[in-house]
Amino acid sequence: MKLLFSKRSPLSVQLFISLLLALVLIVLDVNYRPFKDIRYYLDTIISPIYHISNAPKATFDQLYEMSKTRDTLVNENTKLNEVLLQKKTDLLLLEHLRHENNRLRELLGSPLRHDEHKMAAQVLLADTDPYVYQIVLNKGKSDGVYIGQPVVDEKGIVGQIYETAQTTSRAILVCDYQHAIPVQVLRNDISMVAVGNGCNNDLTLDFLPNNVDIKVGDILVTSGLDGRFPEGYPVAVVSSVKLDISDSTPIISATPTADLKRLRYLLLLWGDQGVKHEGS
Repeated sequence: MKLLFSKRSPLSVQLFISLLLALVLIVLDVNYRPFKDIRYYLDTIISPIYHISNAPKATFDQLYEMSKTRDTLVNENTKLNEVLLQKKTDLLLLEHLRHENNRLRELLGSPLRHDEHKMAAQVLLADTDPYVYQIVLNKGKSDGVYIGQPVVDEKGIVGQIYETAQTTSRAILVCDYQHAIPVQVLRNDISMVAVGNGCNNDLTLDFLPNNVDIKVGDILVTSGLDGRFPEGYPVAVVSSVKLDISDSTPIISATPTADLKRLRYLLLLWGDQGVKHEGS
């Protein structure tokens, strides 16, 4: 078999040719659609590897659950029953508030939003790149997953689907530098955009109106203005409000409500955009 480099080739020549080939592949990948299709099929081919790599963790979890003592299970069951009772009480209040909200919407002539279709998904892999905050899920195109689909957990918005393969998909987190989401302050409905600043930092808020009325502790929820994220899901809590000394503009940060460093089981939402996508 003929080698790309001969044994006598200088090391600098080998390095230059390797860098040149890498640069050509990057340019082709960015500018030519066939390379995106190739990446889609490669993701589909290596999808079983994600499942295989997740198998030891799943096996360990099963063995751990089996090793628990009866007393531990009884204590956990008691605590879960207490939590369930509290949640049922909260649901009673939520149902009452929902009826009131529906009546108000009818009075205002505003159309009611249908209940979203949801699907549970498991995190197979978290990206270890310090500048890319993405995760791989065990649901893909065959499950109806689509690009731009909202991803949430029990605390709020986690991110959205970035790429899909046949049986897996890749989601970008709200803390990623490339991610932005329209939000509004729950207290006074002021709209703005929450932009990712890395998962080790809080989100930053852009497109702020003059003399914005916002303070530490304010809850930010999805505004629904982008037509992608359903309205009313928690996104972040304002953690810092400062003024830029140079031009007196507000500098506001907010901590995501979702625990982005401990993601295991998530929910995929189908909104109006998802319904159109499935029907197309």
